[in-house]
Amino acid sequence: MTHPPLGNLHPFVTAIADHHPPALSFLNPQFTDLAAWRAAAREQALALLRYAPPRVPLDPHMIEVVDKGDYVREKVTFASAPWSRVPAYVLVPKGLVRPAPGIVALHDHGGYYVHGKEKLVETERESSHLIAYRESGYGGRAFAGALARRGHVVIVIDAFYWGERRLDLQQMPDELVKEMQRRAQFKTGVPGVNEIYSHLEEPMMRHLLAAGTTWMGILSHDDRASVDYLLSRPEVDPERIGCLGLSMGGMRTNWLFGTDPRVKAAVAVGWMTDWRELIAGHVGRHSFAQYVPGLTGQLELSDVAAMGMPGALMVQQCAQDALFPLDGMQKTCDRLAALYAKAGLSERFACRFYDAPHQFNVEMQEEAFGWLERWLAR
Repeated sequence: MTHPPLGNLHPFVTAIADHHPPALSFLNPQFTDLAAWRAAAREQALALLRYAPPRVPLDPHMIEVVDKGDYVREKVTFASAPWSRVPAYVLVPKGLVRPAPGIVALHDHGGYYVHGKEKLVETERESSHLIAYRESGYGGRAFAGALARRGHVVIVIDAFYWGERRLDLQQMPDELVKEMQRRAQFKTGVPGVNEIYSHLEEPMMRHLLAAGTTWMGILSHDDRASVDYLLSRPEVDPERIGCLGLSMGGMRTNWLFGTDPRVKAAVAVGWMTDWRELIAGHVGRHSFAQYVPGLTGQLELSDVAAMGMPGALMVQQCAQDALFPLDGMQKTCDRLAALYAKAGLSERFACRFYDAPHQFNVEMQEEAFGWLERWLAR
């Protein structure tokens, strides 16, 4: 006999979810005006994220410039809050004769914290761990560079807790680090460090909640700040902004597309399943970084993404993805199709299933690029 994940308490939790249908969904009959619904839904979604730091000048700093042949790779930092500077790579194609589309490429979680932006951007002297990771998740391609070679200006930041923004273990309490090393079974090198960071997610989330914010709120805010930075660049056409990402990058895509009207087209890869569809057995497979307390009952994840209408959205799902129930992935895509249909925008939504495990392979990337170029064309 298969028991539910919370055993005898599982019915208690499901009863709560069933008692709270999404009150603010555009599918509810009282909502007939898209613009009015979108404004109300975005206001509620942003309030639930609980992260709205004072606006500050971007104050960009150029760290390095590297010629990559077809494009130039810049490393920059910019301010996203009075207490936060964000490191980023910006890829600028050579030979631009007019402002180009700007793409926010969003890296994944993957239990790999040592690198963030480098998962998507080709750099020099890459480690064997990074190369193997990119091989398994991205078909071996640093896809931000592929987008730049197609004429797009691309920005990739380190999400909070990844890459240059990860915890410095040397500044952590010794007893805590030793406990995390014990849990990681004293693995060494990059795998051991990644596992320590995984165990430290829970105390990180506890501290963020105690501070009155959410992890997803920080991620989403910084992703919108990436759009701010793109729009500060003369090489970027402000009317042609898109975003895409795999896994946690797909979740970040949903929130960025839904909360920033400047984003006109998006591709969410490997993360489009409403939370209530996950309760039966998949909730524990997802990072603390992706939970937004109080969301269910107000908006489904599909509603969050639909806040990006009339922008164009493609969802790419992997049929062999063990992180999500297949029927849940399909139901959520069907729900998004219904949301776009109600708005009279069916041609602006597409859902594709691939017979693959959790990944963003080259075939998927090429279709994603085509979708962005279709809807960002001049």
